This record gives sequence, structure tokens and C-alpha cells, in this order.
Amino acid sequence: MIAAPDAPRELVLLPSLTAQRGPRGGLILTRKYMTGTAEIARTWPGPVTSLARLSDTPTTDMDHTEYLPGEAETELEIRPEEEERLAARLSSAAAVLGFLSREEAGTARLCRRLGVPIVFTAEYSPTTERQILDAEVSNPILRLRRRLWLWRTERIRRKVLGIAAGLHCSGTPTYEAYRDLNRNTLLFFDNRVSRDGVISDADFAGKIARLKRAAPLRLVFGGRLMAMKGVMELPRVAADLARRGVPFQFDIFGSGPLKDALEAQIRDQGLQDRMALCGVRDFDTGWIPYLKEQADLFVCCHPQGDPSSTYPEVMSCGVPIAGYDNEAFCGIVRESRGGWVAPMFDSATLAGTIARLHENRDEIAETATRARDFARQHVFEQTFANRAAHLIRVSRLPADLKSGV
Repeated sequence: MIAAPDAPRELVLLPSLTAQRGPRGGLILTRKYMTGTAEIARTWPGPVTSLARLSDTPTTDMDHTEYLPGEAETELEIRPEEEERLAARLSSAAAVLGFLSREEAGTARLCRRLGVPIVFTAEYSPTTERQILDAEVSNPILRLRRRLWLWRTERIRRKVLGIAAGLHCSGTPTYEAYRDLNRNTLLFFDNRVSRDGVISDADFAGKIARLKRAAPLRLVFGGRLMAMKGVMELPRVAADLARRGVPFQFDIFGSGPLKDALEAQIRDQGLQDRMALCGVRDFDTGWIPYLKEQADLFVCCHPQGDPSSTYPEVMSCGVPIAGYDNEAFCGIVRESRGGWVAPMFDSATLAGTIARLHENRDEIAETATRARDFARQHVFEQTFANRAAHLIRVSRLPADLKSGV
């Protein structure tokens, strides 16, 4: 039986990111978000539209792009604020994908009233949220208040999962925390490296050959220069390596509020000849080629379990990771065996691991191979095709459009 022309076909996305009005009158969102929606649309058998809230405050992300109507591969609209206007907009959707938060509890109830399946994406586990809070808030009274807010938020989220048609968990921490609360739970590892972008066998062989020549280790970090990324730990690791006599070059990519403090600490430690702040590079033309050609080991001092897409993206370039034992990194190392874990805030132990690896290049090569192989299984196209297929299965698309998924 062929679906009726007016049968629900649209997938509506409710991003947690806000949009800003651009100088051309379009909407500004991150390119990372928009490429993800476009990839979902390649599997979803109908229109895909994002309803974004409008804000005057830009996000701290580094890949903002302005989109005019028709310029993106998927549709982009301003989200209605009034409940009844939102209800009218969602009423004909085949499925809705939102972000698991207390702000969307009303949306979950609204979708249940409308008979529209809603699936949520979860990124931060309760433990990770507390770790981020501890990294960013030093005032004990304010920290206590915000912990209470987080506790109440978690109670709301757990109730929402009883309403939701499904759940997409970015990384293992949320999957382990919530998989028993919703029977349609999918684990994925966020990633923007395509199948063709994974380091080739020939380039990987060249990288390993260079590694085994015992040249100075080429260490790298990339991300926002802020407390939740643990960037102030990096000079401590480097200083310990220098004291141990390990030859290395440490390049740091990114921008953020701790840039000046990080530069000052590098100077204070006398590491200017070994550590360099390299700014922000374009993901496809700068960052990924750099990792493939000039990086041996990624050093990650995240003090919290942010399910960073950096992990699989770095691994796709044949670069293993040494880092602190936050729950997301522990999970991806457990799944991939593509890295080494050190205790949180123990820069000496992390430096000791790197020093040992300097003397054991075969171990780096073997771990890099496992990291690359794991990344191949979780490339951008496959990750988003899996997410789209899950959405199709729980949607109210006509049966002929769901067949074969």
C-alpha cells in the first residue's frame, strides 16, 4: 500500500544550540550542527527541518556559519515560543528529535498529546554535569545551589524518558545511566570525519614508520581553551616530561577564555621552545590534515565526561589518546583500546605514561592501529545513518517508507 500524499513525513529537530540573526538577515548556527542534519536527511525519507530558538548571544563554538533560506541542505526556522503555535507546527511531524533537558519536558508532554513520537539526545550524564560545575564554579554557595538545580533537573529528565519514543546516547556515560529507562536506546559516538577522511593505509604506514624512528614525540591538543577542557593541566604534563628528559613538541589548537593564562603558564614553566599555541584551524583543511601528518599522540586532560567528538575524530587520523580518566574517555578506551588512562588531575602519572611510550614506540603503533580501526566503524556517514534509521523505526512514517529499516 502506497502512503497517502498527506501522510506525516517530516522530521523536526529541536537543537539545544540557539541561532543568531546574521548580517545578511539569515540565521547563524554551527557548521557542525548543520552538516549533521544534512547527513540525517540522506537516510530520512522526507523533509528535515530544524526549529531553533533565536538569541542575541553567540555560542562559544568556533564554526559559526550564516544560512539564508535555501542555502542549507535542510530547512531552518525560528522555533515558535507559544505552546499552541509549537503544537500546530509539530502536529504533522512524523517524528521529533530534541535534546534531553528540563526545558523540553513540556515538549515531551505536548508530543504525547499530539501523538507525535519524540526522541531525545543525551550528552551529559549526571556525573559529568557535576564535574563541569566543579571545574567552572569555585564559590561553594553557588556550587551548592547549582548542584540542587542539577538534582532536580535529573528527576525531570528521568520522567521525560518514560514519555519519549526513544533515546540517542552520545558516548557510554549517558548510555549506561539511561538505557534501562527507555527500551529504544541507541549508543553512538559523535564524529564528523567521513569514510574517505579516515587516514589511508599508505599514509598510516608512513606515519608509523616515522614514529618508529624515535624522533621527538609530536604531542597535540585541540579544543576550546576553557576550564571544562582541562587546558591548564597541559603545561604541567609538559613540564614533567621536560624534567624526565623526554624529547617532544607540543602543539595546542583552539581559542577560548584561558588563552592568556595558558600562554603565561607556558612562559612561567620555560616551555616556549616546546609548546606552541597554534590558534584555530579549519576542521577539514587544517585540523584533520595536521593530525594525519604531524601528530603522534593526543593529550587530553578533560576533567569531566563530555562525550567529545574529538575522541573518534582524532583516532580516525591514526592518533591514539592519553588522558585523564573521565567517564567518557574511559568508555571510549574500553570500546576501542585506542588510548591510555591516567588518574584525574595526576599530571605526573600521565607524563610518566607518555615517557614510557617514548621508549616503546611499538605500543604507540599498535594502539594507533586499534584507534584507527575503531574510528572506521564509527565514521560520520555510518553514525548518522544509524541515528536516522532508529528515528525511522520509532516514527509514524507510513509503513512503505519504514520498510527495510
